[in-house]
Amino acid sequence: MSIMSNAYMKMFPMEAEKKVSAGKRNPVLDVPEFNKAWNLYRDTSLDIMKRYEYMAQCVNFTDKDTAAIKESKDIIVANLKAILDHIYYEKLINDPWLSRWFRDENGKIAKEYVDIRRARQQRFLVKILECKWDEEFWNFVRWVGAVHVPIFGFEDLYIPIRLNLALWGYIHQYLFNLFANELKNDPEKLRRITTAWTKLFWIIIDVYHIDYFGPWM
Repeated sequence: MSIMSNAYMKMFPMEAEKKVSAGKRNPVLDVPEFNKAWNLYRDTSLDIMKRYEYMAQCVNFTDKDTAAIKESKDIIVANLKAILDHIYYEKLINDPWLSRWFRDENGKIAKEYVDIRRARQQRFLVKILECKWDEEFWNFVRWVGAVHVPIFGFEDLYIPIRLNLALWGYIHQYLFNLFANELKNDPEKLRRITTAWTKLFWIIIDVYHIDYFGPWM
């Protein structure tokens, strides 16, 4: 079991245990469907690959979607600099809240730090385009989310979940506008790619926010 899974068990020990009645008998505990559902919930909380597989099944993320994301690679790579410049230099440093992570002790935007964060975002996008949906990748996604939670990361990196979701939504719509412009003459390819990225975003957001939901929130 990974370090992240062990940390999760310590935070939520009740989810790592067999579900049994404490005190008054609860008839629902005798229902096979409930026990099956509970075991699935417990397993997908502790095992990152089972969590991915469950979410992939829910949104019907299949090999066809992986192929579609690979189809989008040329578009992303060709526009990677523009994508990152737009997210960081046009969105983040102009946002009243999010820009605070890029300011120096005098309150001015520190370009050097913006460049560092931009490079890390590029690494994230490149890893997505590798389409290796293995344990290493999903633990990486979870780690990226965990560093923005005070108990796991640094207080200065904390991003409230609402603003985090807003940022993911912003990136999502920016990519879709890019795809729509690049593939305006191929609507079927556009459908395949945007559908696949939507499914992947849902899975990534779920894994990314695992550690946001704890007793400290």
